Amino acid sequence: MAYTIYVDGKISADGNFADCTYSLNADGSDPIPGSELHIPLNAGECVFTQGDNTELLLIGATFKTIGSTPGMNASNFAPANDENSVSFSMPATTITKGVVLLFSTPGVVQNLYPSSDPQVINDQPSC
Repeated sequence: MAYTIYVDGKISADGNFADCTYSLNADGSDPIPGSELHIPLNAGECVFTQGDNTELLLIGATFKTIGSTPGMNASNFAPANDENSVSFSMPATTITKGVVLLFSTPGVVQNLYPSSDPQVINDQPSC
């Protein structure tokens, strides 16, 4: 069972990053405050899906378990699918994953905008 978090991104004031807001619904209702995102221990998978109010397109994500050996490879990057969603697996033990969501301008790519580093923690009761 996957756990979905909706994300809306807009260009930050300095023009270099994506400022993101997170919610449990595509329309932005039921917002999740901050960037520490808690999901059920048995979720198995975390899915970030582009929200209805976004100004930027979600095109991918990179993620890494906090406390593991540093390194990047194909196993910790996910491109967005045709529905502008990215997903990654979460084990049945409590961990924290750092995530950087990657956004683009809609239509024609003018720039790429990384998010600040939200963290996904699977420490909530089973759903």
